[in-house]
Amino acid sequence: MIRYGIIGAGRMGNNHACQIQQLDNATVTAVYDIRPEASAAFREKFGARICNSATELARSPDVDCVVVTSPSYCHREGVEAAIAAKKPIFCEKALCRSREDAEAVLKSVEAYDKLFTVGFVRRHMQKTIVMKQLIAEGKIGKIRYCNVDLPLGCYCRKPGDWFADFDLCGGVIIDMLAHHIDLANWFFGPAKRIYADGMLLTRDQPDPSDYVASVVTYANGVICNMSCSWQRFGRSNEMMEVYGDEGALVLDSTAEVIWYPKGGEMQRLDPVAETEKRAKPGEGVDQVNIGDGFFCEFRNLTAALEGKPVPLPTVRDAWNSLEVSFAMIESVKTGKAVTLK
Repeated sequence: MIRYGIIGAGRMGNNHACQIQQLDNATVTAVYDIRPEASAAFREKFGARICNSATELARSPDVDCVVVTSPSYCHREGVEAAIAAKKPIFCEKALCRSREDAEAVLKSVEAYDKLFTVGFVRRHMQKTIVMKQLIAEGKIGKIRYCNVDLPLGCYCRKPGDWFADFDLCGGVIIDMLAHHIDLANWFFGPAKRIYADGMLLTRDQPDPSDYVASVVTYANGVICNMSCSWQRFGRSNEMMEVYGDEGALVLDSTAEVIWYPKGGEMQRLDPVAETEKRAKPGEGVDQVNIGDGFFCEFRNLTAALEGKPVPLPTVRDAWNSLEVSFAMIESVKTGKAVTLK
């Protein structure tokens, strides 16, 4: 039984605890939140013991893995407490809000001999795993460009909420688009040049909202156009389409991968069937990442903690996403393109 301690009893802390409690081989044993009322509500819901600090939780003998779901600008405190206690760590994305904190965490974790992973939940979805395999196999030939369309029409944060403060959350770039920046890095390799324009949650609006439009060019020449918004009306969508010389592959809000072969009709590819095709003879497909991505994320993390060879996003993946995010913010502020070293 893997015992999790959660630092941060807000939305994501509660979400992850719900996923953990669905597993037969995991449970939530401890919680810490700076707000006593949040900890009390969490204890009532999940039966977790309340701790008085991140350090106390990390050092608790009934905690096998520390889950950091505090606000992004607080992540460093939780991660460093877990490292000091020599515990495995799950840290929500973004790695940190500031470059200074992120660089410190990156340095500490890369010298750390325990498991560390970050909450890029889309890497745990079978359709995304299959998409990467299809790209790598040359399903659509040489990749030329990619489009990411990510509007959220039901943003509800108000002034005073840390999610409505750009300095604390990083707006749509660091909090929301970071997932698809990570996927693009995963699919195409290192980013090279970034240009962006956006709002950065400017405070001159009647209600907080945000938008960014960016072009990221990768070292291999792939051009990726990314747009993302937080708004209180209009459509919500999640779409990522990749175009090559021989066709296109699309991820959307469904569980399938959409394939447009050059000269042929659109086809919907079942991720389970595609995974079975790639199974080694006699291996079969026991568990695939179908269903709620957050559940798959913690099922995979728990399996890794039990010693199973499960690939998980790394601290370097988290840093690479954040580096592109920081470059987008710099480009918005300066009006100039940013070239990564």
